Amino acid sequence: MIRRILVMAFGFLLAVGAGAIFLLVSALLDPQTREAGFEAALSGLFAFVEDDMRGSGLNAPLATFGFIVWAIVIATCVAPLAVAALIGEIAGARSLLWYSAVSATLAGASPWIVRAAKGLDRAGDASPLETRIALLFFLTGALSGTIYWLIAAPSERDRARF
Repeated sequence: MIRRILVMAFGFLLAVGAGAIFLLVSALLDPQTREAGFEAALSGLFAFVEDDMRGSGLNAPLATFGFIVWAIVIATCVAPLAVAALIGEIAGARSLLWYSAVSATLAGASPWIVRAAKGLDRAGDASPLETRIALLFFLTGALSGTIYWLIAAPSERDRARF
């Protein structure tokens, strides 16, 4: 049982790390998401300069930027994979389709889940950039689920041991 938990934790950490790297690299390679990211970075730079001129230091903007990156990684890599892994383990799922599809669907739906949680406009009002980012999140979730499945999904031989 402890061996199984260690394998699951190792697979989870590796899958989340790979998903986060994939998200960063693919966001930088896509021209539209790269442009949106650069605009956000520029506005953050201006916020740094403005705070520095006011004498409050760089702590608040850096903390805000770190929180945004943390929230994106949690919403696209950690939470969807945790749900897929937990339900998959309880249900005894061994299918690549399960881990990949559930992680991808939850990660891809995260912008709309946030919209619903914040009480914002309906999903039909999403811009093309939001749809593109949702596709990027979907692919990130699919990759994370696949890597987790490759490492941690129990085989029939493992099931016979436990």
